[in-house]
Amino acid sequence: MSVQQKFQIVSAGKVLRSRNPEEVLAKMSDAFSISAQQARRLFLKGWVIKDELSSGQVVQYRTQLHQMGLKIEVHPAGKFDNRAILARMQFAQKRKARKDAGKSISTSEISGAVGNSEKSSNTAAQAPSSTSKPDVPAKQQPATKKPAIDVAVSEKKNPKAAQRSGDTSRSVAAAEKATSTARTQLEALFHPDPSARFESASDRLALITGLIGALVVPALFIGLLCLCLVYAGLTLWAVPASILAGTASVAAAVTGAAVKLLLVSFLAALFLYPYFTASRARASSNDAGIRLRKPEAPGLFLLLEVLEAKTGLSIAAKLAGPKTLAATSQARGTLVEVNQGADVVVVRAPDGQCTLSVGLGAIASLNGGELLALIARALSYQQGPLVRAASYCSVTTAQNLQSMQEALEAERTLFSSGAVSVSRVEQLLKPLHKILSACGQALVPVVERLQGLHRTTSGSLARRLEARADAAAALMIGSDRFAQFAERWNQLVHADLVCGEINREAQLTGRRLANVPQGIRWLFQNLDEPTRASIELAMSEDTDCWSPLEPAGHDRVAAVEDRSLPAVLQRTEFSVQKLFGDFDDLCAKASRAGADESCRPVENQLLLTASKESEEAQRVLSMYFNRAVPRGLLPLQGTGNAELEALGLQECIDWIRSRLIELQELEQRLAQLQLRGTRVQLGAALVRAGVRVDPRSYDLCGTTPSDAEASRKDIRVRVEECMQQRQQLHSMFFQRTQRALESMAATDHSAATNALQQLKRFETLREPLGTLDGCGDLLCEMIERLPSVELPSAVTQKYAQLAVRQIHAVYEGAKVQSGLLSQGTMEKLEAYGAGEVEIPSSSKAGDLIGVLQGLELRCKNASAAVYEDYQGALAKLLAVCLEEESRQKVKPLRLVGAL
Repeated sequence: MSVQQKFQIVSAGKVLRSRNPEEVLAKMSDAFSISAQQARRLFLKGWVIKDELSSGQVVQYRTQLHQMGLKIEVHPAGKFDNRAILARMQFAQKRKARKDAGKSISTSEISGAVGNSEKSSNTAAQAPSSTSKPDVPAKQQPATKKPAIDVAVSEKKNPKAAQRSGDTSRSVAAAEKATSTARTQLEALFHPDPSARFESASDRLALITGLIGALVVPALFIGLLCLCLVYAGLTLWAVPASILAGTASVAAAVTGAAVKLLLVSFLAALFLYPYFTASRARASSNDAGIRLRKPEAPGLFLLLEVLEAKTGLSIAAKLAGPKTLAATSQARGTLVEVNQGADVVVVRAPDGQCTLSVGLGAIASLNGGELLALIARALSYQQGPLVRAASYCSVTTAQNLQSMQEALEAERTLFSSGAVSVSRVEQLLKPLHKILSACGQALVPVVERLQGLHRTTSGSLARRLEARADAAAALMIGSDRFAQFAERWNQLVHADLVCGEINREAQLTGRRLANVPQGIRWLFQNLDEPTRASIELAMSEDTDCWSPLEPAGHDRVAAVEDRSLPAVLQRTEFSVQKLFGDFDDLCAKASRAGADESCRPVENQLLLTASKESEEAQRVLSMYFNRAVPRGLLPLQGTGNAELEALGLQECIDWIRSRLIELQELEQRLAQLQLRGTRVQLGAALVRAGVRVDPRSYDLCGTTPSDAEASRKDIRVRVEECMQQRQQLHSMFFQRTQRALESMAATDHSAATNALQQLKRFETLREPLGTLDGCGDLLCEMIERLPSVELPSAVTQKYAQLAVRQIHAVYEGAKVQSGLLSQGTMEKLEAYGAGEVEIPSSSKAGDLIGVLQGLELRCKNASAAVYEDYQGALAKLLAVCLEEESRQKVKPLRLVGAL
């Protein structure tokens, strides 16, 4: 799921008509609780008032600012930057201060000449009068008098200007000093004069030999594209030529040209389009990255600058800035984005702009030297035109062919939903899509042959690039430490894969890891010895040299050790996390970026330390429900439909299979409605508390209490209707279980009956669990709104206490049913529901967010612990049913065909 677009509100530098600027200034000063001097900055054209706002927040702020009388503009987030305006203001103030200082020098010298009449005439001549010579520049005045006169007279003549100039100079000097100190500290990590290089001139020249062979397959596609274009041009030219020559009629010429162009277009759409758009498809599929801004990690950007100065490794280029600031558009820097994984790679956009993509899992797990080694390895593939050409011909071409094969096998074409909106011209595009997908299946063996040809012709070049990248990594830490680095690198990749799989499985049941990077770090640090031995054994196998992310094996380690490269880093044991402003908050944002909105965050330990029984239960549930595992308690009642109740076991499974896609869509719709109901509930509470809100931001039909109540009733009816539809489909699963129970042997039937009775005892927890989940969602919505919306203390206190009471209600309900939950779960519930939450009315926004986040995790962890025990009990029943279905040889619940 793509990241939601953000906006920024920028001042237009004007007030609305019929508004007094002084009144507008006073209103803004009171609204934002700032001084009048600070509020005057809001009148600067291009000044960013609020950044990183959602569309709903933009509407709310725009309404409030228009009511105050300020005229504003809305732009995409990051377009304008206040630092550039402050820099211009500081420069203007410094220039004005120098101008005032020059005037004060002339005035003081005149006073000195008049007051000391006994001085010699030549001394008086050195202090000319402003009336006789007004245009004498300050630089012509005596240099010996400048320092003392500058300070004394400027303070007397213009004390406010001098104070502003002094404050500005001190702030600029302090910022420059802090940056200089940070740079000095980072430069101290490197050797003062690193002389070692990871490549020589002969290594670069050796790339040319391999480049000739690697050009075969790219030249084939480029030549075929040029051939299609030339043939299409000749076909179009043949129409007027034949008409002028009189050799064919107009209809015949146009018809023939249309047929030829159709064949050429069909070939291009079938064979060329998947290849040339593969890079774009890979970039769009990796939409979970977050663009990193310099204020969020100033130390990281400074470290990249130092790395470039010491080793020459960089992808820095001119960055486009605001159009109103010509100087900023020429700024040079590196684009950086972060994601929740552990990969470090350079991503090249279709426009040629390179972005360094860094996994937060790698930052959390590795030390600074090892992370710099991965960064240097990724940057090495983009150093110089020759290396970039070699990388494109060998690595990128191999990736394009692989993506092309996957697209043909998955029947993704130019007219599929991923490329063109089928909903608008569905009747026209659907036949074309079927024709292209059918022909694409026949082309899969051809693409496989091309992959084999490319691997044969570009193998030597790919291995040279791989060795060059390994040498760049070894240059950071030294060849003697590369073996240990390669081992930890392989372990990190394994931890990333395991953590990603755990997160994907959890999302099937409506849960996800609250902090994926920290989950990767935990798995990385807690690998058992058998797993480490397996990783060590896997390192002896050959690696794929066409994949820049492939960790090094033993052969590559030996090749690096033979080069005996010294390290340019004097210290490798430093933490890169300290270079970020708020690393934990960034990890939480990245963990939410690629997840479904309906998935609730769960504490990492509940998913990462799952027992074998829990993992087995998840496997059984996935087999029984396919990908429609219930996210709540399964209804244990029949459908109430006589026709459906007459179906047998195999007929029940076939009926469920035909409704499985509908059930998945119903689950997603219900999750969206529940989230919308949470927004409505919070908006209604704010309306009742007398807070002015934007009704569209909270899905309300108005701003009065009656309108809010009407919105709540409407969303409640929709949720109930959706839950009834889902319950009817889930009832067929229970009927499937009953049909399996009817044909079981006595022993299995007794065990299944006991498991069914245990499940029925969970019905007493259905209502408190649903309310607890709603409290967790409501707290999450409050946290999302809190930075930009001031919530009344009565509202926050009310829902905080309600959440704690709901945890306690679940605990009491489980306590009544003795033995329903395990002892460990009961202890967790008791701990989560202990005490009351007191939120002082004077709490700051940051402190309040921390309290609510802790309370949200308590709610969701308590709910997850109960559901884990429930799913374990449900799996015991379904495991017996699956054995019975296997004995009867019924067709399992699996989707068929492309679905």
